[in-house]
Amino acid sequence: MSIFKLWMRAATASEQELLAKRVGTTRTYLYHIAGNFRSASPELAAAIERATTEMHKASNGRLPRIYRTDLATACASCEFAQKCLGAAAVRAEFPLVSEDTEGGSID
Repeated sequence: MSIFKLWMRAATASEQELLAKRVGTTRTYLYHIAGNFRSASPELAAAIERATTEMHKASNGRLPRIYRTDLATACASCEFAQKCLGAAAVRAEFPLVSEDTEGGSID
């Protein structure tokens, strides 16, 4: 299961709408990305990274930060992103959920 899908499960509907608004897309498109039906462009991945960083702070850490490298293959293989993000380039901050968790419950 993708880290972004776990984020979508942890976020409320209004938080998902807020993310969509902040990054200039729709909640439906975010679900397509989370379900691996669509890919995020590097620009959209960067916007999601910025927005989820703000939402991480606003939620006192309840919602994790999603890195651009979690969403876009081009970013994951980018040498610059790897240098800037270090270890975070290959692992997002999602401390919590097992893949078989139903209903978005957090362990």
